[in-house]
Amino acid sequence: MLLDAATLPCHLDLFRLEDFSTVIVCTERFVDACRRLGLHGVTFQPLPMK
Repeated sequence: MLLDAATLPCHLDLFRLEDFSTVIVCTERFVDACRRLGLHGVTFQPLPMK
C-alpha cells in the first residue's frame, strides 16, 4: 500500500481509506499521543507515502 500525500486529509489524525475500509490510518501525532498516554493493545505500522 502506497499513500498519495496529496489526497490525505490534513485536518484529521485518524481516518479510514475508501478502498480499504478495514485499514485505519493515523498520523505520527496520533501515535505519539497514544504512546504518551500509555495505551496498550494497539499496533502501529508505518505506511509509505509519495
